[in-house]
Amino acid sequence: MALIAHRVTTNHLIQNRPTVIGAVWLFSAVFAVGLALQAADAFGQAGPVGGLRSLQDSFRQISRGVKPAVVNISAVRTITTRGSGVEEDPFFMNDPFFRHFFQDELLRRFFQLRTQPREFRQQGLGSGFIFDPRGYILTNRHVIRGADQIIVTLAGDKKYNARVIGADPKTDVAVLKIDGQNLPSAKLGNSTALEVGDWVLAIGNPFGLEKTVTAGIVSAKGRSKMGILEEEDFIQTDAAINRGNSGGPLVNIDGHVIGMNTAIVTDNDSRGFLGIGFAIPINAVKKSAEAIMAGKHAPQNATPRGFGERPSQREAPRAPQDPMRQIHPPGRPPGGSVL
Repeated sequence: MALIAHRVTTNHLIQNRPTVIGAVWLFSAVFAVGLALQAADAFGQAGPVGGLRSLQDSFRQISRGVKPAVVNISAVRTITTRGSGVEEDPFFMNDPFFRHFFQDELLRRFFQLRTQPREFRQQGLGSGFIFDPRGYILTNRHVIRGADQIIVTLAGDKKYNARVIGADPKTDVAVLKIDGQNLPSAKLGNSTALEVGDWVLAIGNPFGLEKTVTAGIVSAKGRSKMGILEEEDFIQTDAAINRGNSGGPLVNIDGHVIGMNTAIVTDNDSRGFLGIGFAIPINAVKKSAEAIMAGKHAPQNATPRGFGERPSQREAPRAPQDPMRQIHPPGRPPGGSVL
């Protein structure tokens, strides 16, 4: 019976062979379509659009992770000026006519000239980033030099008075301290591992626009002989850097700080970013910070020669300055454009 049953079953399959073949073909077709759909979906994820989305997600994660540690630094200094008194103006004091008919006090009253000192507050804006949750901040020395007061603004518009732990004039690195605990801090990376072509993000406060993020690549490494610092080994980048970005972090695709934004190439016409910016490698920054924390660079070294000098008696108070260092393109006169 089993043999007959087997034969019957076999004969049945043979008799219905077209139906079986059709079913197999239909199953194969559905399976192939499923594979094709999966492949298309995989290509969409790994193809050009998917790759851009992956890069976009990386930028988002980096921005969310690093921005809380980036701070706005306001360096305030007081400038004392005097009005031009009659005794300081040779037109009045050396002219016999005025000396004959008028006395000094009468001249002062008549021309409403005063010699009382007047004070003006000058403010410079820059960036920095917290590298230690206890409130230690890294920034450029030129951002805070000559300041009588340093105000640090964190996310949420929280303001702190900062004190200078020290500053290294050779590398333009300064360490500040604010009173705080468990503050958001940035992770410091390894600038030696950086390669030309790597993606980087510049984060800072250009023109006072807080938490601005720009993207670019590493254009070159080891830039020196720029005439900016005594010790130069700059990272060159095309990530947009402008006034107010000084002291802010340059971050790699892993969200680690690999440089400190310091200078740009510009001209007198635009005085803005022309596609060439420079950052101090984070390894050099860490080395200077360690020396500062060890007490090798005293706070008074933060004020360079000439910056703290008072303006001349006739000099009008200057507008608030942004301390972003600027250099003119080599071989071009000031004001020349860069092609």
